[in-house]
Amino acid sequence: RNMTTKNKFGIRILFLTMFLISTVFVPVASAETLTEDTDNIAIGEMEYPVPEPEPITVLDTTPKLPYLHLLEADNEEQEILFSYIDNCYVSDEEKEEMKKSMEDIWKRYPDQITEQDNLMLDKVAKATAEYLNDKYGNSEVGIKWIGQPVHGDIINISVKKWGVSDYYAGIARDHADDPDDWSDSEIWQSYHHYYNPNTHTGYAPSNCEYYANIAKTNYGDSQLTTAYTNLGYSSHYLQDVGNPLHTGYEVEQGMDKWIHYDYEDYVEANWDSGYNFKSIVENNNNYYTITDPEQATKDLAGYSNTYLDELYQTIYFNPDTWENDADIRDLTEDVLLRTAKYNLGLVKYMRS
Repeated sequence: RNMTTKNKFGIRILFLTMFLISTVFVPVASAETLTEDTDNIAIGEMEYPVPEPEPITVLDTTPKLPYLHLLEADNEEQEILFSYIDNCYVSDEEKEEMKKSMEDIWKRYPDQITEQDNLMLDKVAKATAEYLNDKYGNSEVGIKWIGQPVHGDIINISVKKWGVSDYYAGIARDHADDPDDWSDSEIWQSYHHYYNPNTHTGYAPSNCEYYANIAKTNYGDSQLTTAYTNLGYSSHYLQDVGNPLHTGYEVEQGMDKWIHYDYEDYVEANWDSGYNFKSIVENNNNYYTITDPEQATKDLAGYSNTYLDELYQTIYFNPDTWENDADIRDLTEDVLLRTAKYNLGLVKYMRS
């Protein structure tokens, strides 16, 4: 009888111990049900059933003319440009010369644009940019997608959706903004944080891959703190090209810096209030399977770039009203959703 009592007591202790152990190791976050998105998936992101599939070209990679937003201005936009010229810090004679030249260029576009025309376009762009930057710009224009805490929020949400604890998600979040502070050189920073799919220039894809692969190696070696730190770095470059303004119009943005700043400020101001763009990321449970982070970044840039003309021209010709434009809100939500899917895929890539 004593033996039986001892056995029962021992079994109870064993069960209690197992219960306590299981309680300690229950993850802080539980994984949501995530679904691979194979609809309209970007080339390079599907796991094909056959080895080394033939690449499929889906993008128009024809280089665009500089100052396309000026060349393709409609009648209303032409009048707006003339109003900008009227406010430029040049003589009245130069203003009239610029207007007449632009009228002549518009008559001949697109078939008869000369080198002399390009020089005039450059002159008009520089003169109007000086005025517009003074009126709408900010001397502290950044090269980031958006301000804090957006980079961090996107990767934080993405990590936790895979059931990872708040602790490690927080590490990725806290380091997602770091790449914006790695250099004081605006040119160096800009080139490292963008990719133009038409000219195939920019280091964002290679930077994303570099840190993603370091993170993947760290994760495989159970160096989780370092892994999620590098995941934060990698996600930064992937997120950057989800912003259409990180995919082209380099010359134009170098002059009209106010456009990048204003859009950046618009997204940040509507992140968790107003339009609540953050909810787009929070409500997404679909992901793209990533097998090549560099190609994934290029694919996202290619998708984002399709909105660049519309975004840039709408802001440029409607500086006082564009923030209320429903199309701008829609395209912002669309690229954020695509960016969210890729970020979920990036987390899965590191952990697989």
